Amino acid sequence: FIDDQQRDAQVTFSSLNPKARVRLVDSDGDLPQTKRIIKASAETQVAALCDLLVGSSDAAAETGELMREIQLADHLISGDPEVDMELHGKFISHSAKVYVDPDMKPVFRVNTKERIFNAQGEMTEERLPKVLLSNISEKDMVRWSGKMFPKKAIVQKVLLTKKYQVKHVNGLTFSFLFDLAKKLDDAQALMPVGAGEKGVQPLVMSHGGKPYRAFLEGRVRGDTYCLLLHLTDQELKAPAKSEGR
Repeated sequence: FIDDQQRDAQVTFSSLNPKARVRLVDSDGDLPQTKRIIKASAETQVAALCDLLVGSSDAAAETGELMREIQLADHLISGDPEVDMELHGKFISHSAKVYVDPDMKPVFRVNTKERIFNAQGEMTEERLPKVLLSNISEKDMVRWSGKMFPKKAIVQKVLLTKKYQVKHVNGLTFSFLFDLAKKLDDAQALMPVGAGEKGVQPLVMSHGGKPYRAFLEGRVRGDTYCLLLHLTDQELKAPAKSEGR
């Protein structure tokens, strides 16, 4: 971290993931277990059943895809063609992701693309995915702006989706972070932090991760402190006013 007076300190952080105090158990008091099961096979997908029971996809131009699915619904009501008696509900111990084409055939050469949409849902750009590198290392210091904004003003503009606890590693960094936490707690404010030389770039917590805007929150009780790093990638906007209002 580098503060607004260009003083730097090495700190650490950890994710805040409190464990629930209430546990779900069965009638014997045992904890439930998560299991993966097979829901459907390639032959029992909606598209495959439409081709098998209603007609090939070539006829979709004449009858319409919606009509084909409506006709398939009649078959589903009268029977169970979507259930593969040999595979349906079978437990899976190991699995791997496989890319398939529209005919549910495995493909081996996949070119991934990233599509950018505007607020109206229109695609504005199609490009190769950009892999972002982490920028919170010792080489790329995180800087705080020194500016403080009321908590109410921040939570009304952005959705704080993640949070980490910033911790000291020695006595000097304890004083460094305690003073910041006390300043924020007294003002009941949040302080923006960022990466880059000017501290205005979003934070990327891990290689290949998403960029986040970040805010620091401080809480002090006696001689102890809690410094929280809040992350956000979503803005809150008021719905558009309809005409006549």
